[in-house]
Amino acid sequence: MAIFTPKPLSKSHSLENPSEDYKASRRLEQYRISSLAIYFPAFPGTQYLSFQSLSKALTRNTSLPLTGCCGKALPVTRLRLYYDGGEFYQDFTFEKLAAANEALDTIAAARPELPLEREERTQSAI
Repeated sequence: MAIFTPKPLSKSHSLENPSEDYKASRRLEQYRISSLAIYFPAFPGTQYLSFQSLSKALTRNTSLPLTGCCGKALPVTRLRLYYDGGEFYQDFTFEKLAAANEALDTIAAARPELPLEREERTQSAI
């Protein structure tokens, strides 16, 4: 539950009632997503990125190093959302490719005209 009213990341688009939309959103790994926005933890509270502010969305398989520069890595999928005319972007990291694709599907349903790039390769440890 959000303690503070969620704040918009985009300067050009904000929701009329982000608290109600947050309550109606569903959990998707460590994020929350609704039909209007994606919410993520930030200090001090929660921020969101409205789908109306997006100019492009893409997913890419990548990895997080577990032991520094060399050694084991955790395979993850990055969802990158470009907003405010493509001038800025925000990355969201998902453990599972299916969760990132679910987020991309939700964005595509809200904004069918938005350019999307979907990762087709399966995740693997790099």
